[in-house]
Amino acid sequence: MLTKTVGVTALLAALSSAQSSTEVIISTLLPQVGAAPSLTPTVYDPVAPNAQRICSGYTASNAVDTSNGFTADLTLAGPHCQAYGNDIDELTLEVQYQTKDRLKVKIHPKHIAPENSTSYILPSNLVLQPEWDGETTAETSDLNLTWTNDPTFQFKISRTSTGEELFSTYGHVIVYEDQFLELVTNMVEDYNVYGLAENIHDWRLGNNHTQTFWATDSGNTVDGNVYSMIPWYQETRYHEGGNTTAHGVYGRNALGQEWLLRENNITYRTLGGSFDFYFLSGEEEDGSSSALATIRQFTNDCVGRPAMHMYWTFGFHQCRWGYENISVMESVVQGYRDANIPLEVLWNDLDIYELYRDFTNDANTFPVDAFQDFIDGLHANGQHYIPIIDSNIYVPNPNNESDAYPPFDRGAALGTYIRDPTTGDFYYGDNWPGFSVWADWLVESSQAWWTNEIVMWHNKTPFDGI
Repeated sequence: MLTKTVGVTALLAALSSAQSSTEVIISTLLPQVGAAPSLTPTVYDPVAPNAQRICSGYTASNAVDTSNGFTADLTLAGPHCQAYGNDIDELTLEVQYQTKDRLKVKIHPKHIAPENSTSYILPSNLVLQPEWDGETTAETSDLNLTWTNDPTFQFKISRTSTGEELFSTYGHVIVYEDQFLELVTNMVEDYNVYGLAENIHDWRLGNNHTQTFWATDSGNTVDGNVYSMIPWYQETRYHEGGNTTAHGVYGRNALGQEWLLRENNITYRTLGGSFDFYFLSGEEEDGSSSALATIRQFTNDCVGRPAMHMYWTFGFHQCRWGYENISVMESVVQGYRDANIPLEVLWNDLDIYELYRDFTNDANTFPVDAFQDFIDGLHANGQHYIPIIDSNIYVPNPNNESDAYPPFDRGAALGTYIRDPTTGDFYYGDNWPGFSVWADWLVESSQAWWTNEIVMWHNKTPFDGI
């Protein structure tokens, strides 16, 4: 059986010919992928390699002080274990006391070439990277790092004021392979950890929980990743006498990863990138610490505060799939009015579009003129309208002139879509409108093209923006 990846023209031809000798696959996964045989996750597989048992860890050497911390070399302390990839022999350790309440620990390969740098170093233009304030040193920090090579490199983070241990890899090895990174921190008894969003779960994560992260729309399943990944947790500890302390840990990494919360420890695993940790003291000016201060240190200084929304966005929003036409929409608005229920914003899903294609209007159910009148009526009543715009862009059939779709053509002319780096062909997937492509947001022309398409459609459908 021959297997190959194809462009859209060849794909259409192959599908129509249905040659029994050729299995055609698309470069992105079809929805039917869920029908494939299930595999046992590594965390539940009793015969999967246990990296903590079979890997050697690293030895630190050549420590050099810097103005706000130190650097050191990490060298593989024994034979390769190749648990889930190829062990990287030489690493670099960077420790930075960045602000009074934030300490950075980063571990990455010592030898990185330009062609593979983004495999290990997450660019700051993609995810904000906290920086040194130019003043803080080890002597003025709320936090302190100590380390040992006995028996391999291990480190721990503690409070300078009280010595309270916040994070410790003591008793565990650091694993660094080209497709698998792992470290383990010891935890206090019956610890209380919150965060590791987005997932549908109790507010407190518990001590027997596995959080798997993918930056993808994977549905709304309990204990499952939803849309985004926020690899940060806040821990609150309750002490004798009724006082509490709080601190935070942020693992800056955008690749697939898992946080395994177990009775006495938390294991952090990721498929690549680097260990890029930021430890937050959660301390206030008076020396106390709190969850609120920890959250403030994370949002203000690590990932950035969210943009301020318009006042009306905090009102009641109504949205669902299946509003069949403008008359149905009008009855929904009137229903709220009759029941004396405030309705600030009305949304539509993809059923307003012609065959689910972005930036179009279904001429039968949501014709432009009537739709404009409906939206103008909402605005006149102090209400707002927002459509859902999916990221998938329909690919028209090149053998059918009547199947024209200008938004695709304009993007293709600019080369904005995600490509196969070896062939230069666009990646094609199967989504709501059919064969689709997606913008590559690392290509400079993509934002201008996307903005232009939205503006052109807004001129016909005057929606509001958040």
